[in-house]
This record gives sequence, C-alpha cells and structure tokens, in this order.
Amino acid sequence: MNNKQTPQTDDLSIQHSARQVAIQVITNILLQQGSLSTQLARHQQDVASEHIPLLKELCFGVCRQYPKLNSIALHLLAHPFEEKDTDLYATLLLGLYQLTYMNTPDHAAVHETVEACRLLKKDWATKLMNAVLRRYQREVDEIEAELESTPSVEYNQPKWLLKRFLKHWPEQFESIVDASNMHPPMCLRVNQHRVSRETYQSKLEEVGIKSTFGEFSPSALYLKNATRVSELPDFESGFVSVQDEAAQLSAHILSPKKSEKILDACAAPGGKTGHLLEVSDEIDLTAVELEPWRMEKIESNLERLGYNAHLVCADAGELDAWWDGEHFDKILLDVPCSATGVIRRNPDIKINRKPADIEELVAIQKTIIKNVWSTLKPGGFMLYATCSLMPEENEQQMSHFLATHEEATEVPLNSITPEFALEWGTEVSHGRQLFPTLESHDGFYYCLIQKA
Repeated sequence: MNNKQTPQTDDLSIQHSARQVAIQVITNILLQQGSLSTQLARHQQDVASEHIPLLKELCFGVCRQYPKLNSIALHLLAHPFEEKDTDLYATLLLGLYQLTYMNTPDHAAVHETVEACRLLKKDWATKLMNAVLRRYQREVDEIEAELESTPSVEYNQPKWLLKRFLKHWPEQFESIVDASNMHPPMCLRVNQHRVSRETYQSKLEEVGIKSTFGEFSPSALYLKNATRVSELPDFESGFVSVQDEAAQLSAHILSPKKSEKILDACAAPGGKTGHLLEVSDEIDLTAVELEPWRMEKIESNLERLGYNAHLVCADAGELDAWWDGEHFDKILLDVPCSATGVIRRNPDIKINRKPADIEELVAIQKTIIKNVWSTLKPGGFMLYATCSLMPEENEQQMSHFLATHEEATEVPLNSITPEFALEWGTEVSHGRQLFPTLESHDGFYYCLIQKA
C-alpha cells in the first residue's frame, strides 16, 4: 500500500536538521512531557524558519498516524524499547512515517534513521534500526494485511476512544473517525467591525486566494488551500484571524453589547477574546488564563487586533486569586476538556489522552462551573463550551449543574440574538453538539444558562 504524499523538500540536509528536533518533540510527547503544540512552540526555534514546515509535517504526521505506526513498530520489534530509549522509539516511528507516507526515497529514509541513532550517541542501535526498517520494506504488504483488522489500525484511533465514539454516537461514528483523521480546513474569522466578509473575500481573490463562506458563522471564510498568515491581506492590521467556524459561534451566541461587563474564563489562546471585542469593542472584558505562556498569546492576539481587555493570569476556578467581587453580565466558560472534537488539530491526543483523563477533567470542570457561576449577575447569561465529543463533559455535565442550582435555567442558544439561526449541530438533552466534518467545522459543544 502506498500512502505517500508529495515531499515538503528533497534536501536531505534540511530533513536531517528537522528530524533531530522532531525526534526530541515526539520523545517528549511519548513521555507525556507536554502537548504537541507546547513542544513545537518550545523547540521550533531550534531549526531555521524555512525548515519549520518540514518539522511540523514530521511531528503532526507521526502523531496523526500513531495508532497504525505504533502497531507496526511493536510488530517489528522482538522487544519494546526501554523508557530510557524512548528517543529510539521516536526515531523508529519517524522512519516508518517517512517510508509509508512521505515521498522520501526509501534508501534515504532508512539511512537518515540509522544516522539519527548515531547522533543520539546510541551506535549500538544502528544495526537494529537498519534491520527493522529493511524488514518492513520487504514485508510491508504482509504486515499491513495482518494488522488491518485491528480496530486501532483500521480506524487509526486509540481503541478506547473508538469504543466511546461507538457507544455515544453510533450514527455519527464513521464520519467522526473520518474527519478526525484528516487535515483540518483553514478557516478565517473576518473582523466585521473593520471589513465585511464579502469585501474581504474580494481582497483574497485579488491575491489569488480562493475561499467560500462558512455556513453557520457570519464571520467565517474557508480557504480552498491553506496559506501562511503572512500572505493574508491586512492580517497584521487585524482584519482577519484564523479560527474554526464552530469556535466562532460563541461570540455570536453571547452577542456582547456596549458597556456590558463580560468574563472570558479559560481564555487562551485568545481567539474568542478577540472575537467578543470585534462584535463590540465598547464592552468591559476580563480574560482569565492560568498559563503565563498562553497569556502571552492572548496579549499578542489583542495587540494585533488593536483591542484591550483586562488580562488576569490565574486559575479561573479560584476566585480569591482574581475576582474583585463585581458581577458579570455575561460569561464565556470554555473549560479545559478532552479536546476529542479537535483531534485533527491536536493529533497527539491519540498518544497522550487516556480514559482516566475524562473523569479527572469532569471533576475539574465541575469546580470551575460552580465557582465561576457565582460571579454572574442575576438575569445574566453563562455560555458553557467545550471542544469535546464526550457527553460526560457536555450534556451530562450541564444536567448535573442544572439539577444542583435551582437559580440556573437552560435557555435556547439564540435567546440573546433571536435572528441567529440554530441550523448547526445536533440538539442533545442539554445544549447542542457539533461533530467534526471533513471540509467544515470542528467538534464542539454549547449550552446557554441564565441566572434567575
């Protein structure tokens, strides 16, 4: 089977440089020392800027194909590598990825993988790595035939996650898996405070970039082909941002108005923060984020857009650390979640996410919801959001909250803006669930609660 794609580059010296950094990134992910986005942010500066696309292709590719590559690697190895040699396992996964999915010449992929062992100062592994990859070249058809009936290989997702998708969403199972394994489309959010979607689409046309309107968010534009933000007209002037259409719905649901006091809890990386200000830049907006390095992203985004907000680096659930006692008119609560609706954007979820994580996240969410709710004015609205497909984090979480807070009432998602059509997602027991789609939005969940 040949799944190879057009190479990012055929310059092996560049591949070698990107490969060494990719090995480090993937090793850290395998050792659960941070997410893919965190690791890339930390290490991509270790390669020249022109090599970053190749680095990302290698890292995202291995993570995206991990269930299959992991099964092949374990099949080929007589004994798994010890934890101290996790870097060798990362090297093997990279070699298998290049042989299977990239257009790197086979001899070059094998040679570079073997040489990587030397650079890791583990010369003893060179013969093993060479033998394993050569065997894979010879027996690729037989190996894939033997493994293809394994669910994690057939669907390229962790077995436990497949079981949950099938249990919760049997009708959507195939489409969820298909969309989760694909490269996501590039979606823009037009700053309608500065330019209409129609006008910006014309600006894109003028520079040869084709786009189509999003179906549900009036600010969404999908690019036919992904492009660098530096090539987008007036990007640095804040005319447009990169944001998935499902995430854009939050600002349209909350519809902030002049002088309203609004909280964006768990705000990083600041896409929704900026969008709230685009809808109305005369609101009093507080954005709370726990991680300092993620707070820097919010600051950077707002600076580019030309907006200001009260930024607080704190745990949104620990009110003593940040809340001054003044209640909010509206709250956007996009809580930490399993991110199972955005696997295609965060494919390291296939490696690091475990079943026990869901229970831990549900507990964290409960605490945040309960505490943040107390900062809302009577009559105010709280929009609960996740990028998860797990009912435990979504409709079941809201069911528990509503049952334990008699002053809380679920209201339709277009209660604030009646003209905002609810033609997206699937209505569930509480709120609406969106599923990832091949050429459109990611998986997301929304529920709107009003305080009596």
